[in-house]
Amino acid sequence: MTKRPLFLSCLTAAALGLALTPTRADACGGTFCDGGGPTVMPVDQTGETIVFWIDHSGGEPFTEAHIQIQYEGEAQNFGWIIPVQQVPEVLVGNQALFDNLLAATVPTYTLTTTSQACADGGSIGLCAGADRLNEFADDGGGDEIGQDEGGDSGGVDILDRGFAGAFEYVVLTGSTVQEIVDWLDMAGYAQDEDAPPILQEYLDDGFVFVGVKLRGGATVEEIHPLAIRYPGVEPCIPIKLTRIAAVDDMAIRAFFLGESRATPMNWPHVVLNPVALDWATTVSNYLAVVSLAIDEAGGRAFITEYAGTDSIVSTSDIDSPAWNPTSFEGLEAVAVVNVLNSQGLGITCDEFSGECQFGHPQIEPLLQTYVPVPDGLDPYEFWGSLSTYEGLIDLTAWSGPDFAADFAERISIPGEHALDMLTAATYVTRLMTLLSPHEMIEDPTFHETDSLPPVDNQGSATRTLACEGNDWIDLPDGRMVALTNGGLYPNIEGMPFAERIEQVPAMGPAQVTTDNRSTIDDLLADWNEGKLSGPEPGCAVTRLRAEALLTMLALFGVALTTRRRRRA
Repeated sequence: MTKRPLFLSCLTAAALGLALTPTRADACGGTFCDGGGPTVMPVDQTGETIVFWIDHSGGEPFTEAHIQIQYEGEAQNFGWIIPVQQVPEVLVGNQALFDNLLAATVPTYTLTTTSQACADGGSIGLCAGADRLNEFADDGGGDEIGQDEGGDSGGVDILDRGFAGAFEYVVLTGSTVQEIVDWLDMAGYAQDEDAPPILQEYLDDGFVFVGVKLRGGATVEEIHPLAIRYPGVEPCIPIKLTRIAAVDDMAIRAFFLGESRATPMNWPHVVLNPVALDWATTVSNYLAVVSLAIDEAGGRAFITEYAGTDSIVSTSDIDSPAWNPTSFEGLEAVAVVNVLNSQGLGITCDEFSGECQFGHPQIEPLLQTYVPVPDGLDPYEFWGSLSTYEGLIDLTAWSGPDFAADFAERISIPGEHALDMLTAATYVTRLMTLLSPHEMIEDPTFHETDSLPPVDNQGSATRTLACEGNDWIDLPDGRMVALTNGGLYPNIEGMPFAERIEQVPAMGPAQVTTDNRSTIDDLLADWNEGKLSGPEPGCAVTRLRAEALLTMLALFGVALTTRRRRRA
C-alpha cells in the first residue's frame, strides 16, 4: 500500500498583543477507594489542542487543521493571526470532536492495593491513595468585512475574505512586514512590538496570513473551533508566533487522524521513565515528569500519550441524522425550541446544580441572535416556555431562513464533516509537549511511521502491603519499586525522567540517541536493596528483581489493539 503522509501544511495561531487565556478544562473523573479497590486518575488536560487530518477522498490531497479557540476578554478585542503556506478555506469546526478525542485518549492511571497472605493468616487492610464539506459562502448579512480605511490597502494584497460562523476573516500578504502590520493596525488588530520580526520569518518563507475577528455583533459566547483547509501536505506546526501570548510550561496537544502512528520528525520523541512517576499518588506528578523529561531532550520534544485505533473515539454529540436545518426555514419563532427538542438539541438541566444547557454549544448563541431574551427574564425559563411569553418575542429579530442557514453552517455541516473525518481515518495519535515562550524558536514537523508500536493510554499498577519490610508497587512494565518506610513513593537520586530519547526519520526505525534503561535498572536495584527481603513462609507473593526482566513494554505498557465497533 502506498505510504500516505499524514499532516497539514505548516500552521499555527497566536494573538498579536492579546493573551488568548486558556480556560480550565480538567479531565473528568477522580479517585475512589472501596476495600482496597482501584484508585483511578486521568491526568489534567488543561492546554491548547489542535486536530490534524489529511483528506485523500478527492484525489488531490487536502489538509486540514482544526483549532480549538480559548479566549477570555471583550469581543471587540479578539484578534488572531494564523500563518499558512497557501490561501485556505476557513471553516467552522466541531467542539464535540475535540471533547471526544480528549476523553477517549486521556492518559489514565489506576492503582490497585492488595496485601500478602501472611503466615499467621492476618491481613492488613488499607485504602491507599486517594452533506460533504462545503465551502461556506455568506452574502454578508449586513456585516462589513475588513473594510480598508479610505479604500487604500496600503500595499497589502487581499487574497480572500469571508465569514465562517461567528468569525470574519481576511487572507492577506504584502511586500514587507511593515505593510502587513500597518494594515492590521488600521483594521483594528492589536499589535505587539515582538510580532514584526516573527512575521518577517514567515513572510520570508512564503507564508500568507489569515486574520480572524468576531463578526459585527457577535459575542464571546459564540466562539467555536475553526478549521483551515487547503491543498497539499506539509507536516508542520509553526509555533514561533505563539510565544507572544504563551505562558511557561504551556501544554500543547496535537491529534493526528490518519492511517499510521504520527511522530515528530525534526524534534526528539521522548518515552517517559515509568519509575519516575509517583504511582503511590496515582501519578500526581505527571506534568512535572513530562516537563523534566523534555528538558533532558533539550527543551523541545514530544511524548506520545496515545497511539492506536480511532474506534475508541465516541461519535456521541458530534453529528445526528435528526439535525435538519430545513425544519426551521418556514418556522415561526414561538415553535423553534419545540423543533430543537425533536432533534435532540433541547434544554436539559442538572437536577443537583440547576444549571441548564442546550444539546449543542452553538444553539444558545443562535437563539440569543434570533430569539433574544427580554430584559429581566431567565434565558432558560423564557426559551423553555416560548408559548407562555409569545407576546414578548422580538419578531423583528426572527428569520426562519437565516436561522436555518446559520444552523447548517455552525452545527449540521461541521458535525457531518467531523464524522466523515473519523470514518475516513483508522488511526489516531495524541502527542503532547510542554513549552515555555523562550523554547518556541523552532517549528516542529511530523510524519507517519510504521516503525513504532501502539501506545496505550491506560496505566495500571498494584501496591502490595508487605508482611515484613517495605510495601512495594509493581509497575506495568514489570519493575518493582519499594516504597519508603513511611509508605511514600521514593524520589531516587539521579533517576532520569526520560527512559529513552529518539529521533524518528522519515524512513527506517527510530534512532535512539539516549537510552537510560540500564541506568534506571541499576538505580532501582540499589534503592530496592535491603527493602525487599522476601516474604515469610506462607506469604502468597513472590518478589522479583526488576533487572531480571528481559522484556520491557513501552510507556504505559504496549497493548495490541484490534478494530472494535465504534462507540456511539
